[in-house]
This record gives sequence, structure tokens and C-alpha cells, in this order.
Amino acid sequence: MLYQPPYLTLKRAAQILGVHEQTLRAWERQGVIRLARLPNSGYRRVPAEEVERLKTVMLAGSAGSSVRLAPPRADAESLRQAEAAATVVRAELAGLEDETTLDAMMASRRGRRWLP
Repeated sequence: MLYQPPYLTLKRAAQILGVHEQTLRAWERQGVIRLARLPNSGYRRVPAEEVERLKTVMLAGSAGSSVRLAPPRADAESLRQAEAAATVVRAELAGLEDETTLDAMMASRRGRRWLP
């Protein structure tokens, strides 16, 4: 059996879980994961049992209780609706060419200015 240290670096834990390090930091703020801090530096360390717990939870979601991705429908009615939506978006984007700044576009849409 390989030796597994009791604490992992944030980088290593993120690699094992297949997420970004920032995701682990966010999960800590949200209370999803418990991280330890080194006394002098304040660097985070991830308990190995937390990584195992999260791996179990993440894999359990893939067993059928998670969101199922499906390809878009290709029937004639769906394609007609998609083309109609694309036409509306193209017309809206064409109308934006007259406005020169993001602030002007946002002011016209929401009635407020984004810049002071």
C-alpha cells in the first residue's frame, strides 16, 4: 500500500478531484470542504479524508442522479425555432452597431449608466 500523507497541497487535491484550485477555495468559503491552515504561513492544506469524501460524493452524482446531457433535437420544428431565435439575435446585434460604447448600449437597455 502506498503512503498517503494526511494533508495534501491545494494544487494536488485539485488535481485529484479534477477541479481548479480556486474551486476548492470557493468550496471552503461555502462550507463544502474543510481545509487546514499552516500556522506560520496560513497556506491551506487539504485533509486526505476530505479529498476521498468529495471524490465519493462527486462520483455518486454520476451514477444517474445528476443532470443528463442530451444533444439538441434535430427535428424540423426545433430547427425552425432555432432559426427564428437566431434571426432575432442577428437583428438585435445589427442594431447595436450604431451605439459606440458599452455604456451607451447599457444605458439604452436599462436606463442607467455603468460609468460615473
